[in-house]
Amino acid sequence: VVKVYEAVTKTPVGIKGSGDSAVAAKEQKEGDEVGDFWKMEDGTLEEILEVANEPCHFVALENEYTRVLKVKFVPGYTTCAHRHAEDSLYYFLVEDGLKVVNHVKGSAPQCDCMDFGEVRFGNHKEDKPLVHKITNMSDKDMFCIDAEVIKRPPVVSVIPLVAEYHELIKTREKCRVYHFTLGPGQSTTISYTFFYLNIVLRGGTIKIGLGCSADGSGGISWEEDTKMGDTHWKEPCVNMRIENVGSTVYEAFISEW
Repeated sequence: VVKVYEAVTKTPVGIKGSGDSAVAAKEQKEGDEVGDFWKMEDGTLEEILEVANEPCHFVALENEYTRVLKVKFVPGYTTCAHRHAEDSLYYFLVEDGLKVVNHVKGSAPQCDCMDFGEVRFGNHKEDKPLVHKITNMSDKDMFCIDAEVIKRPPVVSVIPLVAEYHELIKTREKCRVYHFTLGPGQSTTISYTFFYLNIVLRGGTIKIGLGCSADGSGGISWEEDTKMGDTHWKEPCVNMRIENVGSTVYEAFISEW
């Protein structure tokens, strides 16, 4: 095939004509935008992908307020170069913790460690987009959830939530994150006066009730079997009863913006 191509085009494979060179130069422009190229230390060029097009980033939920991506890849794997352009909350879900090498464009690769259940905020829109590659240095699969903080919903709370079993663990100008913990047999009645993202940290079986009395009778109720990483966008609610009817501790992140 190569010999036929060379005979027809009169051009040896690997040698481009002047027109091809101009096209190649244009296509391989270095920069920080999606479609630009990042020149690595060994001289190779790698195209920068939009984060959702990176093969290990999977869109799990998307609406006008957020886009949520689940990030999973095996030990020793390095992602393709990709670009984060929206302010984001990162939830790390690797039990026993995670070790990575984070190579940010323009900087030397850096080792980093994330605890199980750690939450971080990346100021990528108001500051500058993040272009990077990640290598999983742990002996477990990477599992991270990236929630982009795109738009403020129509109903928000001007003050932080104060409620039993809820701990405010992250506060930024644009968002708040609460850690919700409910042991076996425990229950609570809660009003979330804001739209929120619910991400399960430790799964279990919970019973949800609306219009119920304090002991759970009356109204309507249903059970949900949950697992780590379950992700849902929720609307505001008043007097929702949540009971842990399973045998393990249920934990979730409640995030508002």
